[in-house]
Amino acid sequence: MRVNRRTVVKLAGAALTLPVVGTAGAQDDETTTETQPTDETTQARPAVETVVAIRDEDRVPENLAVDGDGTLYFGITAGEVWAVSAEQTQETGLTLDDIEQVATLPGSAIGVEVGPDGTLYVASQADAGTGVWRVPRDGGDPGLFAAIPAADGDQAFPNDVLYDADDDRLLVTESFAGRVYEVPLDASDPETAASVWVDADALDTESFGANGLALGPDGAVFVAVTRAASDAGEDVGRLVRVPVAEDGSAGDATTYFEGPGIFGADGITTRDQDVYVAANSLNEVVVVTPDQETTTLASGDDGLVFPSDVAFGTTDQQQDDLFVCNFANENPTEGAILRTTVEDS
Repeated sequence: MRVNRRTVVKLAGAALTLPVVGTAGAQDDETTTETQPTDETTQARPAVETVVAIRDEDRVPENLAVDGDGTLYFGITAGEVWAVSAEQTQETGLTLDDIEQVATLPGSAIGVEVGPDGTLYVASQADAGTGVWRVPRDGGDPGLFAAIPAADGDQAFPNDVLYDADDDRLLVTESFAGRVYEVPLDASDPETAASVWVDADALDTESFGANGLALGPDGAVFVAVTRAASDAGEDVGRLVRVPVAEDGSAGDATTYFEGPGIFGADGITTRDQDVYVAANSLNEVVVVTPDQETTTLASGDDGLVFPSDVAFGTTDQQQDDLFVCNFANENPTEGAILRTTVEDS
């Protein structure tokens, strides 16, 4: 998904204190780079281009979602949700002046998801209600859809939001307690809409736990854990796989992959059998294959600055496009929505 905190101030808290390796400035709006990977692969990396530059010290993008028509939505920590049209996703060098703001929330705007009817669902910390907010597709006022409770007297941190079509529900990570909640789309009472879907030790850490969400090809749910410790005490990121039963309940959560190569695992997505991880602390997008191998798709050398989310395009024109959110928490003038290419293997 992406990493903010208890308020917009705390949004600059725990996740932002993760060590960052090799921070590099983002590219100029119209430039691209192509570099050789540093791991075992020999293929050149695809170019990374800046679609939207967000050069504002007080507003950085945190999460992405792409609807079925190819419109890309992203949340800004100041509580704003913006839309980039399908046509604009193929451009470079855009700014906020070129795109549309579709909502302002009373708190932060963290995870963003699009429902089947085009309604937007946004994870937010707000005095008016911490949880998932609903933004009507007709541009009506946002409203609290599902409150996410705090686990231990602390304020909750709802993070990523995923629409699960099989069960017509939202899955929502809460990063402080390391839980995943479920919210039926037909919920009517914000105070009772959310219930714990999975609560497992693998999702909870001393630092920042359950974060990004993605559906696997077999219907299982992958959950990114941003910062964990290995048995040897090494700082690692983790991918947890949660099978889904016929009735929609969660099966046993198991560690699918963990290692320093995905430390800072934030937003994730899948394609075929691979999991794409925005590893914020490494300034990298990393591909994890079913045989547990990792490949760096893009890095700080390509303009990535604390990447917090990744999402594939949905239209024929976007079919090879992977969009990356530059959270750039310590370099806010490098905030951006980036685009790179992933061709079918």
